[in-house]
Amino acid sequence: MEDYNSIPFKNRDIEKLTRSKKLSIKSDKTLAKGKKAVDEGREKKADRLLKKAARQENRSINIEDKEKNRM
Repeated sequence: MEDYNSIPFKNRDIEKLTRSKKLSIKSDKTLAKGKKAVDEGREKKADRLLKKAARQENRSINIEDKEKNRM
């Protein structure tokens, strides 16, 4: 897993990334928050965040396929 703080979204470097990569980074951030919530024992919050991270990851995979087909 990539360090989710290595690429801040307000940095100019983020503009060079593809849309699917941006969503992948976003899902990694959400996943890290979900794992932290699990450690804290907050099951409801953890379930919500982990489910959201899974949806974001699926979305990034679908967009990546579309990007490959476009080229």
